[in-house]
Amino acid sequence: MQDCAKRLIAIGMLLMAMTATAFAQQTTNGNANNVQTRTVQDWQVRCPTDTSQGRCSMTQLVNAPDDDRPVLRVVVTYPPQVDGPAMVFLLPLGVRLAPGLQLAVDGGKPVKFPYQVCVPDGCRADIPVKPELMQQLRQGSQATLSLIDPRGQRMDLSISLMGFSNASEQIAP
Repeated sequence: MQDCAKRLIAIGMLLMAMTATAFAQQTTNGNANNVQTRTVQDWQVRCPTDTSQGRCSMTQLVNAPDDDRPVLRVVVTYPPQVDGPAMVFLLPLGVRLAPGLQLAVDGGKPVKFPYQVCVPDGCRADIPVKPELMQQLRQGSQATLSLIDPRGQRMDLSISLMGFSNASEQIAP
């Protein structure tokens, strides 16, 4: 269990710099910020033009269920300190932290996990993607991220899995 905690901390350190820019960027076209972006259905695959700056990742921006305001950015990446992929969830401030989050694929059994950190730009939660979860994500059509909003109400955010399989193959080491 300590190895898992150390790996999550390593993911956190690696991805902390992404929090401000990843949530703020709703779309990236072309080679902005030295990143090549290609769309794979509902996902964007982002690769640095200089491979010394890291690996490719995939991302999706999710809007609130009741309007078009972005409330979640999902990032899937292969951090060098971790064996396998990780999912990073970037959310705005104001969520209730103690209950953590739940991720379910196509209504299946949810996986519970905590928030790692909140900074002025938002809160971040990471989850290692074990082979069983990766298989579910690749075969699924929709994932649901459940959280508790500032009023104490459960909020379910739908994450499209259209293109997940193809995009995840493109970022795999």
